[in-house]
Amino acid sequence: MKKFTALTALAAAAAMVLSASAYAKTYTIRVGTYAGPDHPVSRSVEYFKENIERESNGQIKVVHFPNNQLGPEAVVIDQVKRGTIQMAVTGSQIRKDEPNVGLSDAPYLITSWEQARLAYDDEGKKIMSGNYEQNTGVKIMAYFVNGFREISSNKPITTMEDLGTIKLRIPDNEIHVHLFEALGANAVMMPLTEVYNALETHMIDGQENPYSTLLSSGLYEVQTDVLESRHMFAISPVLVNGRFFNKLPEDLQALVTKWVAETEKYNWDISEQDDTASRQALEAKGLKIHELTPEMKAAIDEKMVSFYDWYKTLIPDAQKWIDHCKAAGEKAAAAAPAA
Repeated sequence: MKKFTALTALAAAAAMVLSASAYAKTYTIRVGTYAGPDHPVSRSVEYFKENIERESNGQIKVVHFPNNQLGPEAVVIDQVKRGTIQMAVTGSQIRKDEPNVGLSDAPYLITSWEQARLAYDDEGKKIMSGNYEQNTGVKIMAYFVNGFREISSNKPITTMEDLGTIKLRIPDNEIHVHLFEALGANAVMMPLTEVYNALETHMIDGQENPYSTLLSSGLYEVQTDVLESRHMFAISPVLVNGRFFNKLPEDLQALVTKWVAETEKYNWDISEQDDTASRQALEAKGLKIHELTPEMKAAIDEKMVSFYDWYKTLIPDAQKWIDHCKAAGEKAAAAAPAA
């Protein structure tokens, strides 16, 4: 009789566990991104989805909207601020709510992947994030990579004079405007969603984005040449709505924090690999890639003096970031194997 009672109690306890599991509350994380399905950002969101859904036993569901499905960057930023979506991977347009985020657009400051990894340490991310969460209620939980920005065009650019002859699409970003004015280009602000058609119809002659975006968005289909300008090392902040995050149970908050951090590491690794692979793939598709000549580099260095005089008046912690990146560059150079 005692044996029967014990077994019955055990069965009842198991049933209660199963019942609790069956009725555990689930949470949906809708994620908006700008990237095509093969881009490292999209692959990273899928990595996050796979791992957090598995480890949360289905309590967290992730729905990914890649390739600007939810609208241009400004719209997606507004959606995550309102809580219409819970997460987004965006660009530096969030600078409108925190000037320091514009530090990521400092041109010709980061020149290698090794330096970039050192610059985006905990101290670097703290400088860049500034008071964004206090200003918006949205957390910057990580910085994914977009990579070194290059200039694609429908004709070769091999001199500074060539650069001045094209209509170049840039994002809605004051720093990009001033940079390309300084470089002598005719810059046109336009959402990324409109760029393909504008290139195809020759409303514009070129655009500037990392190799991975040029490839994954199909922009190479309406371009013939690339100037490997590497004018900015672009990052992609990972935004999470604060109200949503704070309402999660503590164990699920810990899981989101863990897998965002793990995904950030994954993203940097595959992004560096993809930078080289995308360049090779674009060359295989017929794009001609031109490197900066010594004359172009000298002219750019000269033009950057006045640009940085202006830039330091725009962003409060500009000098702090410049010094941080220079220190990262020195560490990277010291750690590099001797030639």
